[in-house]
Amino acid sequence: MKTNTVETWKKFGKEDPYYGVLSDPKYKSDKITDKGLSDFFATGKTYVMETLHRIEKLYGSDLSNAAILDFGCGVGRLAIPFSFVTKNRTVGIDVSPEILEKAKSHAMEMKAENIEFLLSEGKTLPQTGKFDFINSYIVLQHIETKSGMLIIQQLLDRLEVGGIMQIQATYGNNWPKIKYFHYYLRAHYSLYNFVYSCLKNRSLKVEPMMQMNPYDPKELFSLFSRYSNNIHIELTDHTGFLGASYMIKREF
Repeated sequence: MKTNTVETWKKFGKEDPYYGVLSDPKYKSDKITDKGLSDFFATGKTYVMETLHRIEKLYGSDLSNAAILDFGCGVGRLAIPFSFVTKNRTVGIDVSPEILEKAKSHAMEMKAENIEFLLSEGKTLPQTGKFDFINSYIVLQHIETKSGMLIIQQLLDRLEVGGIMQIQATYGNNWPKIKYFHYYLRAHYSLYNFVYSCLKNRSLKVEPMMQMNPYDPKELFSLFSRYSNNIHIELTDHTGFLGASYMIKREF
């Protein structure tokens, strides 16, 4: 049986919501400490500051009055710090109800008042209106490419003309073929992952495995070109999974 990416993420939402975002053992539910949680959200603040610098450098603008959307917000690692840089609204979207409850709790603890979190039903985004800035980071790679491309188009449709979107997507990997083949079977076939997990743990405990799906840059550029000719790219490498962060300013 093939793995369902939405159900896998929901499983992470119930069992390991922080480790599901950043796969460092210190963020696992049975190990995370108050300092670990602080470190987790500090990485989000760093990302937001880097994004603001990139926007100022490329476009000479800021997000102080921007309506902001973070797609695949998880527990609010990026959405919450984004909410502090704007006087406007911030919206976080995710498919896991359990994760969104944690995001709401963290937002209350941090006194983020101009933020709301909405549940997504997979391929179709909830009604949200338009945004001046849309972000999605280390999310699309975990969604089947065909569904992900439909989501990207929906995000672009919700971007105001003159607005900016920053999304990250993988296009390949530099792993040894045998290592990647083993990973691929675990991530895409639940029976293989079940057998492997049982043998590894010597129990019936199954470890969820997130897919890392590639997006063809040519297909992305073809889609982007319907909205803008103003596209900037920064390459990414997450433990051997190669990708790019695309920043698009919508022109039409």
